[in-house]
Amino acid sequence: MTVTGKNNLTSLLPHLGKTPEEQLRLNQAAIKLLQKWIAEEVSEGESIQREIYFESFKQIVDNERLSGHKIYSQE
Repeated sequence: MTVTGKNNLTSLLPHLGKTPEEQLRLNQAAIKLLQKWIAEEVSEGESIQREIYFESFKQIVDNERLSGHKIYSQE
């Protein structure tokens, strides 16, 4: 595939050809959301619930993957 012509990679790599400044400008909404999440203060109970949820998520993901290709477990 080429960067130009019929086999244009921009649909797969939308940042292709943008300057770092352009990409930073395009990422501002995501950056603001991440900053909000980082600054968010959660209660101890909410933190525990999030940990439980994440552990469940990791188990579900690994259960769907082939043995030897686990992401979170040591299989």
